[in-house]
Amino acid sequence: MCVRRARPRKLPTPRICDGCGRMAIHDGLGLCSPCYQRDPARVATWTEGALTRLGDNAPHWFVALAQDLRERCTAPKATFHLRRVEQLLAANISEPAALIDALATPGRSPGATTRLLDEFFVRVGIGGHLDETNRLAAGRRMRRLSRVPEVLRPAVEAFAQHLLDSRSRAVLLGHYGLADVTIEARIADLARLAQQLNRRQITDWASVGAAEVEAFITTNTGQRLATCRGFFAFARRHKIILINPVRTIVRKKARGFSGRVLTLAHQRQLVTRWTDNDTDSAERVVGLLSLLHGASCAELRRICLSNIDLEAATIEFTTRPHRVPLDPLTATALADFLVARSIFMTSNPHLVTTVFTRGHAGPASSSFMSHILDDAGVTPKVLRQTRLADLAHRLDPRLVSAAFGMTEGGALHYVLGAVDNEEDVFNPHL
Repeated sequence: MCVRRARPRKLPTPRICDGCGRMAIHDGLGLCSPCYQRDPARVATWTEGALTRLGDNAPHWFVALAQDLRERCTAPKATFHLRRVEQLLAANISEPAALIDALATPGRSPGATTRLLDEFFVRVGIGGHLDETNRLAAGRRMRRLSRVPEVLRPAVEAFAQHLLDSRSRAVLLGHYGLADVTIEARIADLARLAQQLNRRQITDWASVGAAEVEAFITTNTGQRLATCRGFFAFARRHKIILINPVRTIVRKKARGFSGRVLTLAHQRQLVTRWTDNDTDSAERVVGLLSLLHGASCAELRRICLSNIDLEAATIEFTTRPHRVPLDPLTATALADFLVARSIFMTSNPHLVTTVFTRGHAGPASSSFMSHILDDAGVTPKVLRQTRLADLAHRLDPRLVSAAFGMTEGGALHYVLGAVDNEEDVFNPHL
């Protein structure tokens, strides 16, 4: 028997760590376990070994990818992402598009490795292969279509495809088509109508009459009536139905804004809350930008650090033609938020980041932005429509449309309809 093998193994001796200087058991390179895990040199050492293992299968951009991940991630995360890429390269999957498809995880998120690799391809000029916006929109449409009973689903699927094709044709002609949120709202309305018909034992769109449509549009009349008109007109053209049940339905009330707005006292209460330094800095920034400057969730998501100029006290929204001057309250809140944001050491260029977006360059999700003001009991949408309704009633709607980058009809929408508490809200602010 080998004497060395039979001898009891010597226990590791604690030594001074070259990284943090504390007495601990070393993992390697004269470093304790936490310092060894954080050591960026691990990535370079691992990359050399990966190049040897891959041989001719190593693409020309592999070393640049390792350098990029070493700067953007911790050493354990960087080696984890690189190991996944190495496994695919060893299986002769080297094309950028094929790598992105193979790395994408099922579900709403493609995965951190997929995002980082696609952003690297964009930066080095190879091109982006991860169309996440359209992929997420397709997933939302599929989830809404799955709510439609199977017997009524084919017609709704055909109508959804018709809306997508119409948008594509509009873009080719230089016009704006329906947004994803509008198409999703149309499908969701038809899913509710189909469920209501299914409860009444109606299994064919040709059997739907005006009475069923009128019962459906009693709530949210404007949106649901527009959905029914578009769908049944499409169904009539494609011979799915013989008679359009919506043809005789006329909405006598003029369409216009009739949504929720905040009273003046409520607005002052929110401003007081968001000028308090004890309030979360992210809530302060989002709340003040929505209430005082009418920023929408889409605009808030796309604000980048390069769009903010605190010295000139201005901010740039991507959908507005001119830079927006900042009031002192919002400028102070932005400065405090940027100080709090700096501790995360993220390379994400967007102003608002989450724990999921700090590792890549994508914006925060729409759901996150719509719930960021839950503690205040409001949403950015309510704050924006309060400001737009106030300005449209006080000023010329054409001036509002020019300032916010809206169409004149969009600004006029807030003047045609009267809100319930209009007299309380739009009295002169003394």
